[in-house]
Amino acid sequence: MTGAAVSVRACAVGRLRLYRFRNYLETTVRLGPSLNVISGRNAQGKTNLLEAVATLTLTRSPRTSSAIDLMHWGDEQCLVEAAVSRPEGDSVLAVRFARAPDTARVSRATSVDGKPCPARRVLGICPVVLFWPEDLQLVKAGPEGRRRLLDGLLNQLDPRASAHLLRYRRILEQRNALLHRMRADGHGGAALPGFTRELAHHGARVAVARARLVTQLAPLAATALDELSSGGERLGLAYAPSYDGACSDDDETEGALNAALQDRRAEELARGVTVVGPHRDDIAITLDGRVARTAASQGQQRSIVLACKLAEMRYVAQSTGTAPVVMLDDVLSELDPERRSHLLALLATGAAGQVLITTAEPLQGLDGFAGARRYTVQSGTVEET
Repeated sequence: MTGAAVSVRACAVGRLRLYRFRNYLETTVRLGPSLNVISGRNAQGKTNLLEAVATLTLTRSPRTSSAIDLMHWGDEQCLVEAAVSRPEGDSVLAVRFARAPDTARVSRATSVDGKPCPARRVLGICPVVLFWPEDLQLVKAGPEGRRRLLDGLLNQLDPRASAHLLRYRRILEQRNALLHRMRADGHGGAALPGFTRELAHHGARVAVARARLVTQLAPLAATALDELSSGGERLGLAYAPSYDGACSDDDETEGALNAALQDRRAEELARGVTVVGPHRDDIAITLDGRVARTAASQGQQRSIVLACKLAEMRYVAQSTGTAPVVMLDDVLSELDPERRSHLLALLATGAAGQVLITTAEPLQGLDGFAGARRYTVQSGTVEET
């Protein structure tokens, strides 16, 4: 099956307009619905194009937590606007950042079809799957990246879990500030039980949603690794909470998390931070029943990462009925020829619709994609070639 026949239902970014975003002064790029190869030397703005799409569709940049970093140097506002085609009907999404003069405060305004709306209203309108070079460390690096993979999916596909996750993060920040104060001067202890109850309530629902998601991703990832490695390797994924509990029921998990917080209170007071909860949870990854972090070779670890990303792509397609936009930022150069070939073939025949790939070197093996387009980026200028 060719790229043109992957899915009748697919999201795609058509017209992408950037104004004063990163190193782009003002540009409009018209992307194709299949494969889009974005070439150019390093530091020309290739990654910034993908970041713009991600910032718009995910409501936050995957590269920075500071909105001021998104603005062209010296400017006080920037805009990202995209015309998105999707089965439910076409939409125009836009986000504008504005900095107050002589300050670092940045405001954000989001709109859909020209109508202002909360930023979270954009989530899920155009599902995306991101693949950055840092993701190749997913197996052997710390748990933050693995949690981020889950939370990125939940934010796009599960509004209830996304709301609990947002509330959990806010309460965690407040609770940590309180613990820090209590550690410093002993004051504020009367407020701690209330924060603990709220943290356990929202945290339990985040953990249950994540655990359910891992259960659904696991067989997809196992199948993807089988395809990438031509069989012979068995991949396992399991949610690993930072406290005792199965994470299968909201109320039971809330009780287990609340009990764990109570049990670790002395440690929390001594350290001034919350030591258990979804912000400390992980995904246990095994290869043939052994811990992949230590048992898998570097090549096997990269194959596991690719399998997890393919599983993410297929999960979005299966759960929404719509193929997501898949973005790969200079990932192929990090892979050996065999893995690169396997990945491109699976993208061309799998659940991908529109694919955006950045590369600093010539890219081969694209015969499986129909209607591929190529672009060259130089100093913040994009030309279709």
